[in-house]
Amino acid sequence: MTDRPVVIQKISWADLCPWTIIFKTLPIATSFTVLTLALLAVAATPVGWWISEFCLSEATQTANVEELKNNSSPYRGVFSDTADGLEPLEILGVRITGPREVFDQLVSPAAKMFNRGIGLDQFFYYLFGSLWTMVVWSFAGLGICRVALLRLTRGEHAGLDDAFEFAVVNWTTAFGSIVAPLLAVVVLCIPTFILGLLMGLDIGVLLVGLLWFIVIGISILMSILLLGLCFGWPLMVASIACESQNSFDSITRSFAYVFQRPFHYLFYALLAIFFGGVAWVIVSSLADGVVALTYWSVSWGANLFGGNRLDELVMGLPRDADGNVTEPSTMFQAGRSAINFWNAVIKSLAAAFLHGLFWCLTSAIYLLLRKDVDQTEMDEIYLIDEKRTYTLPPLQSDENGIPQVRRPEPDFYEGNDSEDLEQTSDK
Repeated sequence: MTDRPVVIQKISWADLCPWTIIFKTLPIATSFTVLTLALLAVAATPVGWWISEFCLSEATQTANVEELKNNSSPYRGVFSDTADGLEPLEILGVRITGPREVFDQLVSPAAKMFNRGIGLDQFFYYLFGSLWTMVVWSFAGLGICRVALLRLTRGEHAGLDDAFEFAVVNWTTAFGSIVAPLLAVVVLCIPTFILGLLMGLDIGVLLVGLLWFIVIGISILMSILLLGLCFGWPLMVASIACESQNSFDSITRSFAYVFQRPFHYLFYALLAIFFGGVAWVIVSSLADGVVALTYWSVSWGANLFGGNRLDELVMGLPRDADGNVTEPSTMFQAGRSAINFWNAVIKSLAAAFLHGLFWCLTSAIYLLLRKDVDQTEMDEIYLIDEKRTYTLPPLQSDENGIPQVRRPEPDFYEGNDSEDLEQTSDK
């Protein structure tokens, strides 16, 4: 028996390297549906922070000015430098952040609520802004994930109306999934709060010291909940978009993926950060380049009037013929505001792309973790049953007993006499 050489004609990279599905998210993130949903959410998110800042103006006076600007802007949070304590990936001198900037922008304000150094007013500032952010992205993220999952699993192109319809029906479930662990932490804080009241007395300190193991046990439970929520909340939204399940099932599924396959999750996350970061370097550079080219092209004509008119426009400090700073006129301020608005539109579009890419990458990671933990095929997804059932028309028998379709009863027409009704019935 001779051994015949085996010729490999085709390699299924999807089966050999299933994580290559991450690379398929880029065209989905650039689709009209995803960009529209992300742009609406990017524009709506600062509204809640504006309201929170306006209602709690005293609390925001001592807050970080840069942080306030990031919260109240649709694009500054992802165009700014990486937050302190987070070292970005750097390749050939280029900072690779991308999706991690989105994650930090959505999570960091909520994490500030657990800082012991903030006052009560600042706590409510972060609480209201974070809840509003959760509402906005529970809706938009759910729609984007639904579009991405249909594309990744079945190759179907879902429209904007389909994404909106699915998000309207299920966004409360996604929001409840994210809020439920936070509510559980609040409930666990009740006994520790009571013990904290006892510490106002010296004998209470002694009593609490003897019962400190209870506080440690409660803190361990809270840490598990917050750790699972911190890394699992995007998976909760993707789980609902894929399975259309309730809040409890999405929480348990996402927590299982986080704690049962942490290294798989880490590998997929690093791959997504690298891939999305490279894409973000290109898109953000393009957005900055467009804005820079607009100033450069206009400067040739604007600077003919003497001085550097564009610098005056950027700084908002016009100068007279002698070079002295003057009070800006109403038309100068209005024109400067209009220019800043259109520049913000360009950068908001770039930020919308990054947010949409973040949720598309989340959808791909969810499918990979589901396959690792539940052994579920990558192409399985919940489909809405759109089949309609039609009933037969009413039947009646003629004088020979043969069933026939019953004629519809004539309606009553106001203003018609009996002869008109008879003619209508005969027809």
